[in-house]
Amino acid sequence: MNSFENKDLPASGHETGDLALPTDSNKEIKSWIITIGVAAVVVLAVFLYRTNKAGNEEKASRMLGEARNAQALQAIMSQYPSSSAARMALLQMAKAQFDNGDYISSQASYKDFLSKYPSHPMTGIAELGLIHCTEALGQTEKALEDYTRFATSKPTHFLTPTAIFGKARCLQALKRYDKARATYDDFLAANPKSDWKNDIEEALKQLEREARTPLVKL
Repeated sequence: MNSFENKDLPASGHETGDLALPTDSNKEIKSWIITIGVAAVVVLAVFLYRTNKAGNEEKASRMLGEARNAQALQAIMSQYPSSSAARMALLQMAKAQFDNGDYISSQASYKDFLSKYPSHPMTGIAELGLIHCTEALGQTEKALEDYTRFATSKPTHFLTPTAIFGKARCLQALKRYDKARATYDDFLAANPKSDWKNDIEEALKQLEREARTPLVKL
């Protein structure tokens, strides 16, 4: 073989020119490029998720503001179940059911709320709503017990006065007039400037009239 036929070939495997295999440095660079690419995809996915979630929250909130019936509230819970508006829609649904006299459905809705969102800031409303359902269903002794527990366990809750009045109302329904009167009097003594003062005084007048009414023997 003539010497000139091999003059363009590399002398060894280390001199492969443009066809050389990737060095460790090249591999490291490619690894970083892949890592950065993956990170960029993750960031984009998170951004899109948050943007979509924010968009859904806005839509659900708008629907909640426009809701005028149970069907509209149900639509929010069905279309945007993970939104904050869906939670409020469930509470509103329970209240609407109660106002319509459907105490069984209202009771179920309040229980559903408490089961799904036990740490929600509005749990107190659901708890008291549930007690109102118990009272409305004629379970006066149970309601009395629950109102008492609510007022005792949540002395600073903004709904505690409502629970105390519910307690007095149950005592009156059970014809325990002295205890009902004492419940109202104790509240007024502790809160002499309460906004509820006029309502309590009217409730006391009604209680006195009822207490003086003789029982009719059949």
